[in-house]
Amino acid sequence: MGNIIELEGQALIAIYTGHSDTENTSFLYVPSIGLVVAGDVAYNDVHMHLVESNKQTALLWVSALDKMKSLNPKAVIAGHKRMNRDDSPSIIEESQNYIRDFLRLSDNTKTAQELYDKMLQLYPNRINLSALWDSALAFKS
Repeated sequence: MGNIIELEGQALIAIYTGHSDTENTSFLYVPSIGLVVAGDVAYNDVHMHLVESNKQTALLWVSALDKMKSLNPKAVIAGHKRMNRDDSPSIIEESQNYIRDFLRLSDNTKTAQELYDKMLQLYPNRINLSALWDSALAFKS
């Protein structure tokens, strides 16, 4: 499954995911309490940083989220999170849907501005607009 680390009597499992918002990422899982510390693999109501992705690696990111989902965690703490939002495991699927929507819209738009605008229509309340803009530029350049 991953590297097991023990911290104060608790087993922590470091799970390598490969590509997420950058190369060689991982997350931590604490099986005794059903906790995932997602790092950069799952986002929580924040526009995702797809600048270092292309279509192929973005799909690898979706697969990395599948690894996380397969653990059936009770809580998921994202590295990028809107303050005061709960740590629901639903953020795993929300992150997957965001990536899939971004890829679909990227395939169906011609410019970075058009991709940015279409994503804002789907996700008008997420924070970190600069990540969305930079991602749109990266995919459309």
